[in-house]
Amino acid sequence: MQASVIMHDDLASVIRENLVARRADQFQFLADLVKTPSVCGVQDMVAVTDVTFGALKDLEFGVERHAVTPDSASGMSAITNLVVRHEFTAGPVVVLVANGDIRNAVGTWSVDLFDPQIRSGVIHGLGAVTKADITVYAHALAALRDARPDLSGTVELHIVFDGEADGQWGTKWLLDNAITNPDYAVGSGCAYGIGTSSTGSLQLQVDIETFGADISADPLEASAKVLDGLYKLRETYPDIRSDVSGIGSPSLVIGRIEGGDRPDETPGCVSFTLDRQVIPDEDPALVEADLTQRIAEAASAMDGIVCRIRRVKLSEPMKPGAGTDNLAGVLQRRAEAVTGQPVSVHGVPFGAVTRHYAAVGIPSVLYGAGPEMSAGVSPGGADECLVLDDLRKATEAVALTLAEFMTPAG
Repeated sequence: MQASVIMHDDLASVIRENLVARRADQFQFLADLVKTPSVCGVQDMVAVTDVTFGALKDLEFGVERHAVTPDSASGMSAITNLVVRHEFTAGPVVVLVANGDIRNAVGTWSVDLFDPQIRSGVIHGLGAVTKADITVYAHALAALRDARPDLSGTVELHIVFDGEADGQWGTKWLLDNAITNPDYAVGSGCAYGIGTSSTGSLQLQVDIETFGADISADPLEASAKVLDGLYKLRETYPDIRSDVSGIGSPSLVIGRIEGGDRPDETPGCVSFTLDRQVIPDEDPALVEADLTQRIAEAASAMDGIVCRIRRVKLSEPMKPGAGTDNLAGVLQRRAEAVTGQPVSVHGVPFGAVTRHYAAVGIPSVLYGAGPEMSAGVSPGGADECLVLDDLRKATEAVALTLAEFMTPAG
């Protein structure tokens, strides 16, 4: 399946005019999303789902609701995935996927997290970057629909609310339950550089406790030895470099440590969690086996200690497959025409919202509103903000890309 490279100049002009006419509504859509708290694991997603649903209905889309109840181990409340399908005529199915949940704020903020402010063409607020691509994809499809209703193919919008929780109950659930089966996927990337690869993530929980009758055993001392070994291992990671531009080296973070009840008593158990970033060049199974062995050997060096290691999560890296270059090439050409500058194709050093599509062989890329590279943004970081002109450019580029894929019937 190949996308046509021919598109009439008048279609591009009509798309642009439609986007200009709706620009104020698009800005308001984003502001309404930022106003609505949706921190993953902190707030439920009912309010942000309703705001999104309402805005999509205002754009005259038919919207499907797919309710999901995550398992209790996830710690997540019930969520509802939103799906829009707009069929022109028979042809390729392209899905645009974005998430409405966000990560918690970090750092020192000078603005109210949930009171979006526009200053000198820049919108400020928690989720301004993360949620922007919901509006990019929705308005790109609306502009294309109104500009040329006789194109071929289908465009789907998948708005999910567990992107920060790896998409198990969003994109993966939609695929596993045969709600969707697209030919191509474009996902939120927080930048207009095009991501075709991404890192994965391995999370482990380690419990170190006393075993048997040896009351002199100290789980905290054993944990200190294990952690010292992990930090020394991390010092070697800069020597591991991905061959994929933009990815860099893997990372390791100890995210949580718990143990003990009082200052004058040795804890009976110490627990900690770690997150090991997995680059596309690595085999996740080998990474997990190596870490598990190192932790177990360090802990077992002390008498009276037992160490239990449990996988919390394994997110596979996203890798390009057959058809990825075709999708990335069309998007790159259209984005360069809109921005007037080169647009790079690279890997991204974070988890991809489209990784579940890529895992089943669907050509997938990341692209959205933001600066050229995702390294230039910090979702959840102090005074998160988005240049509104970047929102405009991304929306136009996505609409023009869809127009090239949705080739005229006949």
